[in-house]
Amino acid sequence: MNIKLTKICSGAKDLLKYFRQGLSSKQMLKLEYKGLKNGSIAPFDLKFYEQMSHTYINSIPVSMTIKYLRPISGPGKCYDRSLYMFLCFDDAILVRGDLKFLEMKYCKEKSGHGWIEKDGYVYDPSMLYKYPVDLYYKIFGVNNVHKCSHAEYVADLSNKKFYDKVRHTTLQDYQPNGKYRFDLLTSIPLVKGIAEASGNIEFQQELEQYLNNIHYNEKQIDDQLQSKFLTKLVDQITRTADETGRQVI
Repeated sequence: MNIKLTKICSGAKDLLKYFRQGLSSKQMLKLEYKGLKNGSIAPFDLKFYEQMSHTYINSIPVSMTIKYLRPISGPGKCYDRSLYMFLCFDDAILVRGDLKFLEMKYCKEKSGHGWIEKDGYVYDPSMLYKYPVDLYYKIFGVNNVHKCSHAEYVADLSNKKFYDKVRHTTLQDYQPNGKYRFDLLTSIPLVKGIAEASGNIEFQQELEQYLNNIHYNEKQIDDQLQSKFLTKLVDQITRTADETGRQVI
């Protein structure tokens, strides 16, 4: 009898959970539809992407990462992507929180999400849409929120080196004789492969334009890297020989 009762209670809980999920989804869709219809919810615009195109992480503009590399990003990448967006804007706030929507869809342990807030809007790095802050919180059941300004982010010294590098890197750093020129060899071939495999003409054209802007030539960069390595090796051997000679004398 107790076993049957336990099974019934368990089944009722599952049914209630399923009902709540369905109800929550309907409410969410209704609010989203209304926001899209009246224009309060909108996809990232060209100006937003253009502003992100002047910040570089992993040797490519952040705009390209956010706009085109989303399909290869697995769960949890919202934290990295929101951080990248945050670093593009002086007035952005980096936000971490739990979404009731994700908790009901998956589980409480997988309800965490990351985004940025700017000018009264939430910019979601996964959906690539902006929402009025209050509406976003209402739709997705946001709770357990933690916000971080630029000053607060760099106050943690473990973040400062990365922050300073990203904020001070320019297009010139990837052009010939730029200090990060050789970093291109580890990232660009991969990004080119993804662009070609995607079949996305816009992505391919944007990448080609960027590579033209930095005068990218894979063979030339590789030759320069090998030449630099050999020069350092010869210098090291020469110094070692000189030191050995002085010790003998």
